[in-house]
Amino acid sequence: MKKLMLLIKLLLSLPKTLFFNFKTFPFRVAIHLPVLISYNTKISNVRKGSCIINSKISRFMIKVNFTNGSDGVNQSLKNSGFFCIKDEGKIVFNGKANFASGVSIRVDDKGSLVFGSNFDCNRNCFIACRENITIGDNVLFGWSVSIRDSNGHKIYNILDNSIDKNTEPVKIGNHIWVGANVDILKGAEIADDCIIGFNSCVTRKFKERHCTLAGYPAKIVRENVGWVR
Repeated sequence: MKKLMLLIKLLLSLPKTLFFNFKTFPFRVAIHLPVLISYNTKISNVRKGSCIINSKISRFMIKVNFTNGSDGVNQSLKNSGFFCIKDEGKIVFNGKANFASGVSIRVDDKGSLVFGSNFDCNRNCFIACRENITIGDNVLFGWSVSIRDSNGHKIYNILDNSIDKNTEPVKIGNHIWVGANVDILKGAEIADDCIIGFNSCVTRKFKERHCTLAGYPAKIVRENVGWVR
């Protein structure tokens, strides 16, 4: 039954998958259908060159909103997805990637969103990019992870009307495990081989490798840690 349901979902998703691939990639890439995108994903503003793959191309190497994520995750989480690349924004994939159900990705202005190889995120994740978000290789997200590199709206000082810097790049290193319900905000940087604890918020740069970061806002709570998927 599970295989049958998966086959039905695949058949339902083929029209949107064909549209997305031939809309965003040159024909020589699109013909291989590198991106499998679920039928219940809203696609907005994609164009030729808005997605780039910098690795060997294979069929369905990038899955968007197609898998259900981990068994036992709260089934009340949404299943529909959103994929938007506006203006001069772009998304770069450096290898295989999987985005489970409920993913929402927005790239605005001239934003550049980069995923390393073997990226995997669980259900209900949200990424909003206006300047630059870079994610390294072998990164794993739990469910309901949120990343944004901007304030979203202008913030200013009421005494002199000076405007705060609205965007600042986010950099996530290689081999990072981001726990569920984590927020990563503008200017955040996470060094290689770190773990981000459940329900944490990363708001600044961490240069130290092999650490566990936790809290709201996050701080180093343990050093010399390793993790295996």
